[in-house]
Amino acid sequence: MSRGVQLSLFGSAVVAALIALAGCSHYLLAEREPWRHDAEVACFESGAVKESPARVRISAISGPGICGADLPFRVSALGDSAPLGYDEEPVRPLSAIPNAAMPQRWPLIQSNALPPPAGATPYGMAPSAAAAGGPAPPGPPMSLYPPGVPAPDEDDFEPAPLGPYDGAPAARTSAPTPTYPAPGYPSPNYSSPAYPRGAEPPPLGPPRSPMGIAAAGPVEVKPPATLACPIVSALDKWIATAVQPAALHWFRRPVVEIKQISAYSCRGMNGDPSAHISEHAFGNALDIAGFELADGHKISVQYGWRGTPEEQGFLHDVQLAACDQFTTVLAPGANVYHYNHIHVDLMRRAGGRRICEPAGIPGEVVAERARARYAARHYGDPGVTGSLKYKPSRRALGYSGEDDDRLPLAVPGED
Repeated sequence: MSRGVQLSLFGSAVVAALIALAGCSHYLLAEREPWRHDAEVACFESGAVKESPARVRISAISGPGICGADLPFRVSALGDSAPLGYDEEPVRPLSAIPNAAMPQRWPLIQSNALPPPAGATPYGMAPSAAAAGGPAPPGPPMSLYPPGVPAPDEDDFEPAPLGPYDGAPAARTSAPTPTYPAPGYPSPNYSSPAYPRGAEPPPLGPPRSPMGIAAAGPVEVKPPATLACPIVSALDKWIATAVQPAALHWFRRPVVEIKQISAYSCRGMNGDPSAHISEHAFGNALDIAGFELADGHKISVQYGWRGTPEEQGFLHDVQLAACDQFTTVLAPGANVYHYNHIHVDLMRRAGGRRICEPAGIPGEVVAERARARYAARHYGDPGVTGSLKYKPSRRALGYSGEDDDRLPLAVPGED
């Protein structure tokens, strides 16, 4: 009896294993595409991703089945450390400082005249003053003419006649009276500076934040992610050229940390073993669930996607930029599996086709919609709606009921 039970259990286990193997045999028994190896080698040899304490190259991952990566990295930081600034202002590079110090040049201000040196006279120094040990009596004035040339008599002095600039002499009627400019500083110019057409004058006052221009270090990745070289390079560029400028634009603070919930994972799409193999199985994808700013403010993809206007504007700006940087971008609204993160990968498709869902929208547009919805909910509050005296219709606000649909819960990382 017990032997029959054992055989029955063994048979059930074999059947279950066969079913599981049949469900995923299309990628467990398949071969990895050659372009993946070529892309990893080209990325590594180009130096786009350099080894460092934050990017440790680990051993190749082979299997199970088609899963794995030839040149994977254990990444705990992304992005570069280039100086950042507001998007309205050009970044000003630091000037070179010779000898590690800048000399201070203060204006010379002499309030009182220095006393004359010993032996000085109104006409110069007396040669015998030093020898006699005291001041000498005043002598004759110094001559303006060299030795041997007699000085003319003042009564016989006749100034040369003045002439025009062409050199012709002019008749002299009387001795000219010299004129001198009045002492003082030149009057300041209070005229408005001229700016090119369409250009705006520079903003007045200090920046709105002490971090107007900051050197943001690499963005920490928590927990560390196992990724292939090509997507590490693409993430570096996306963070430096899109994520950080968007954060400075909307919050005046750089991003210092990214929360990821799925990197390398040998599985099918959406966690379905019978589905097509996921790019996570090659370390070629990353799921980003949140961002943390330098002041501690955390932006959750799940809640910020419908959060404050600033959070919505930031997340839509980074998603829109990701659609240009990656071949697949799936954000909240794409399907029920991506309600709480932004998925990015570098999957190659026939014809170079790309996927960006939902369609990218500029952050300013989304933020204005969010402000309009907030005003509609407070239509009776003059402090919010201003002169708005009636509740506007949904059609007048320019958005549909699809924006209010709530997505069902999903398992984090199962995309």
